[in-house]
Amino acid sequence: MKGGTQKWLHGVTAVLIGSSLAACSGGGANGSSVGTASGTGDGPSSGSEKPIEISWLSFNPPEKDGTEVQKALEEKFNVKFKNIRVERQNYNEQMFLKISAGEIPDVIYTESPGQLAQLAQQGVVAELPEQEIRDRMPQYAAMIDEIDPTLWTFGLYDNKSYGVPFAWPIGNLPFLPGYNANWLAKIGYAEPPKTLEEFEDVIRKFRNDDPDGNGKKDTYGISAAGTDRRNFTTLFGAYQARPDWYADENGVVSNGLISDNSREAFRKLQQWYKEDLIDPEFITKNAQDAHNDFYNGKVGIRDWMSFQFDETVGILGVAFKASNPDNSIVVGKPLDGPYGPGTAFSYGAKQGFAAMGVQVEKDPAKKQKIYEILEALSTDESTFLLASFGIEGKHYDLVDGRAVSKPEYASEANKLSIGAGLFYGMYTQKSTYMEKHDYPESSLEFAKQLDQGMEGRKVPAVLWSVPEVTSKYPDLGKLESDAIIKFITGEWNLDGDFDAFVEKWKQSGGQEITDAINEKYKGLFASK
Repeated sequence: MKGGTQKWLHGVTAVLIGSSLAACSGGGANGSSVGTASGTGDGPSSGSEKPIEISWLSFNPPEKDGTEVQKALEEKFNVKFKNIRVERQNYNEQMFLKISAGEIPDVIYTESPGQLAQLAQQGVVAELPEQEIRDRMPQYAAMIDEIDPTLWTFGLYDNKSYGVPFAWPIGNLPFLPGYNANWLAKIGYAEPPKTLEEFEDVIRKFRNDDPDGNGKKDTYGISAAGTDRRNFTTLFGAYQARPDWYADENGVVSNGLISDNSREAFRKLQQWYKEDLIDPEFITKNAQDAHNDFYNGKVGIRDWMSFQFDETVGILGVAFKASNPDNSIVVGKPLDGPYGPGTAFSYGAKQGFAAMGVQVEKDPAKKQKIYEILEALSTDESTFLLASFGIEGKHYDLVDGRAVSKPEYASEANKLSIGAGLFYGMYTQKSTYMEKHDYPESSLEFAKQLDQGMEGRKVPAVLWSVPEVTSKYPDLGKLESDAIIKFITGEWNLDGDFDAFVEKWKQSGGQEITDAINEKYKGLFASK
């Protein structure tokens, strides 16, 4: 899908690097805003009216009620927050437990269209028509249109809108291979491999040529995390395959796991596994295990979302540099393969939603107030900084117009003590107006470089929800996971066994789910 991707890429200089309207607003020490914080144009209200109580459910709740940030937001908007707490790692389960017990929050952070559809199916969320959102949140709506206008419709349930869509602009960046720079130099490569043949040469030498110089054969070129679909993305991309749900240029959705391109990619992986070029322990590992193997010098390549290789803020880059201060990560590009230029996975910009409890439908004043707060959190600089970073001068400083947390409040965990972070700051890393505060300038430049040459080569994830069909086939995922391992290890062959798997997959619900997705999202994922 080119729509949101290309619009965001166009803004890498105009929006991402320049921070768009946020930079032009004169946002500095005075915390001036991009525009008004209210869809009505009246700005945040305080007044003498009785505060409106709003129950709020989101990620990473504050440790206690009445934090400095909570009080400041309450005063700014003349509201009283009731904080609904659930654990991040069990967010979905605990959220539905609270709702089933009759506790329906006024504001609900939903992670996916599937989660939103479940809530709508159960009748616990209010309908939020697109035009109503546009009227109440005009500046935010303009941003969504710029990033990816299909965000308005991909989360519909029964042709009705129940959520304010979130976007994650940085999610449009590709998955790319990160290489251990010292190891590449040791085996004679001055730059990352560009073709599948060169890549195979690299992983073979990383396994056999003692790239860490310890005199032992104890390194591998590549590993992975069990059956995670983000495994071996560089190899699948070289075959122009994505073993997961994807959409062609016409918006027709398929599951690439059953494609002939994936069959050939598995054939190559099976060859590498039998040659002992892939860490055989990958089967039982999770993503963090695979990250650790890369940091700790067991594996020389890590396939992952490329922004995470950034040494300033990236999950992989920061940890790698801490473990290897005299080394660095060299980020490659997709490999040319048997069918031509390779492709790259991408999460895409689509994210979750801000929903409202069904009871809000009967309280127009509360509904308007929530819209006002959401618009301010995403487009008003002073509100964004308060919710995400805390109080200027006490919890963060503005340095050259950018928010820099004081050391004791730099981590998300420490922000909880003051009520800052993701809980109220739902739009952290989700608003192009505020990206200058989310990322250092060097990281934004790094992101720009990652996207160079990627025009038309990224395959974004397809987020979908057809619970009325998937609920009938709870074992389909296990069938897929088992097949992935058996094809890589060679327990199943890539001829008759692959054909048999495809037929079983279709009969076990795969075909019905495919048909349901295409019926519901007809044309939505087409290239724009």
